Amino acid sequence: MKTTHCMAARALITYGFCVIPLGGCQSTANADDTERFPRVAVTHVFAPPGESNVRSSIGLGGGVALIGTEETGDVFRTTDGGATWGKTIDGGDTWGIQDVRNFLRADDGRLYATTSEPALVLRSADEGESWEKVAEAQSSRTVALTQLDTGEILVGLRRSENDRISILRSGDHFASFDWVALDDELPRQNTTCLIEVRDADSDGVVLCGVGFEASGKVFRSEDAGRTWTQTAEFPDARDLMNFFETDGRVFVLASGIATIYASDDAGKTWHEHTQVWEKGFLGQHATLERNGRTFHLLTGTDQREDVKRNVLLISDDAGETWHEWIELSTDVSGGASNLAVLGDDTVIVGTGNHRVQGRAHVLTVE
Repeated sequence: MKTTHCMAARALITYGFCVIPLGGCQSTANADDTERFPRVAVTHVFAPPGESNVRSSIGLGGGVALIGTEETGDVFRTTDGGATWGKTIDGGDTWGIQDVRNFLRADDGRLYATTSEPALVLRSADEGESWEKVAEAQSSRTVALTQLDTGEILVGLRRSENDRISILRSGDHFASFDWVALDDELPRQNTTCLIEVRDADSDGVVLCGVGFEASGKVFRSEDAGRTWTQTAEFPDARDLMNFFETDGRVFVLASGIATIYASDDAGKTWHEHTQVWEKGFLGQHATLERNGRTFHLLTGTDQREDVKRNVLLISDDAGETWHEWIELSTDVSGGASNLAVLGDDTVIVGTGNHRVQGRAHVLTVE
């Protein structure tokens, strides 16, 4: 499957430790695609002081969104579509955590979040203004986070109780939870992403993406996460970052080789769909509904050169082809790791990694 690469127009932006309005940074994927894709511009950049990564984000509606950071595990909240941000918690001071990795709104209306070192599950009943600890795993990280249609919340772990690839599973919003090993022999890895998928033959089908410290793997469950079977291994993939499903197909994003793998049978078998770059990072997927059209978005980082390019990719054909919609920034390290859609005209993309300043890029879509 051939991928189209369209280079984004570049803007010179000076970043600091505040929200920066960026007037005039209009950019689209390519002049030839002016009519194909909506125009988009970076209008604000928020750089949380001292944080090397904006690790997670979630849109809550009405211009409200949260971001989670890496270094001292802070949560910041905006109520004006990303123009201004205020810190709601300092996770390092409160729990000693290093980062806030994923957010979820569950069916009880409350928000849940996963963390690193220690590996906690946090919960908020007031749209992220305050948080409480509801679970702690004997692990270094809680990573993946999803809720199934039947109500169970699944949490991916790294370095679990007996050094196995594993998850936490709760059916009562963490009044209690079980620890589940995906495999009894394979060593520890990150369980980075989870998704419930539709399957005509089975209910409760869940896929789990595994990576880091060994090759990327996909595990599949047909009983809502109680038992698991490995269905794929991608030896060149350093990590599997995110799943998404569209038009009856499931896709998984592999970092290191910036490759998208696809399954046409609810995760039983897999094949390479397309490679965006020979060396690079693919982070997270979201959909943007605009003027009756559905666009698919992917965060990514082109790592082929010493200076890395953080970009947002776009597809208007259900993921068949991908185009560089806009370049967000360049860094000596880091990646475009997550995104939150705040409506049909605002998108937030988090970037950073270890040696650089983390940033939340606020994009306005015309």
